[in-house]
Amino acid sequence: KSFPMKQFICMLLLALLAACAKELPFDPIEKFREAEEKMQKFRYEEARKAYQEIQEKAPDRSYDADIMLRIADTYYGEEKYSEALVEYQAFINFHPVHRDASYAQYQIGMCSYQELTTIDRDPAITRAALKEFQNLLVKYPGSPYEGEAKKYIAICKDRLAEYELYVGKFYHKKGSYQAALGRLEKLMQDYPGSAAEKDALYYIGLSYQERGDKAKAISAFENLAARYPDMANEAGKHITKLKGP
Repeated sequence: KSFPMKQFICMLLLALLAACAKELPFDPIEKFREAEEKMQKFRYEEARKAYQEIQEKAPDRSYDADIMLRIADTYYGEEKYSEALVEYQAFINFHPVHRDASYAQYQIGMCSYQELTTIDRDPAITRAALKEFQNLLVKYPGSPYEGEAKKYIAICKDRLAEYELYVGKFYHKKGSYQAALGRLEKLMQDYPGSAAEKDALYYIGLSYQERGDKAKAISAFENLAARYPDMANEAGKHITKLKGP
């Protein structure tokens, strides 16, 4: 007979506890700590939901710099680079002079850099990455990310030069020597000292040679030999041929 009464009391206590739980105030600081723990364990989606819950339940913290940056980092951690880029840009829009603004700018560049493919593909993403790394140097001079940005700028320029070389060689193979020269000479002008420069000079010489412009062909091969001693013999053969009867 006492069992139903005990059951009733238990049910009543559970109901009261549930009601109290509902009335507990939302603690954004505790939720942030919880989200940070999830970040440390690489549970990015769970962490993001916790950060977003703070934005929803604590409107005064909707544009909190740390939360915005962390949400961007969760997307980057999941390799969702397009989404991450949008969030990093939003952070800079709201917090352009924040202590972490240079980090956000660096990450914008990295979002594009992480999506680079082979050099024979459209170089638009490479150009985007290059632009953002250059923006970092201009907007945040002396930042902790300056050295890394310069390294990636050099890599991006080399990739763009390799792309121009790829297109130039393609035109040369087709016999479109003027088009080849256009791309190769652009490479020399836009990316001096790049890894592709040696081959560009060689194909510039070949293209002028095929067009019958001996003077420019000789000049290109002489330039090649002077800059790259390992190509001196090969360049010399073409020069001898061009100067011969």
